[in-house]
Amino acid sequence: MNKKFVGLLMLLFIVVFNVSLVSAEGNARRGKRIWKVGCRLTCHDGSVQGSPALSPVSKTQAQWKMWFENDHEKIKEVHKNGELDKAKVRGGAQGWEDMFQYLHDHALDSAQPETCG
Repeated sequence: MNKKFVGLLMLLFIVVFNVSLVSAEGNARRGKRIWKVGCRLTCHDGSVQGSPALSPVSKTQAQWKMWFENDHEKIKEVHKNGELDKAKVRGGAQGWEDMFQYLHDHALDSAQPETCG
């Protein structure tokens, strides 16, 4: 009886651990919506002077990673005048993770670079 209980408990622990690992990654589909509404259409479509037009293929995966690491510190450095407040990135920390996942998954050197849309 005790061995069954310990075995069941270990199995439960493994399942919970694996689920938490899977959910740690961002959701690229949700990230695409956040990017489009919060960043692309707000500033980075090429219509705002001083803001470069950006798309996922504007950078490599390593470059996107560099911009988003350390709680997207590099992005905060560039957007010092409240642009991030205007962007309204939804979802808090998970929203940023979702957006990174989308940009990283469709970067210039990715297996599926996003060339349009």
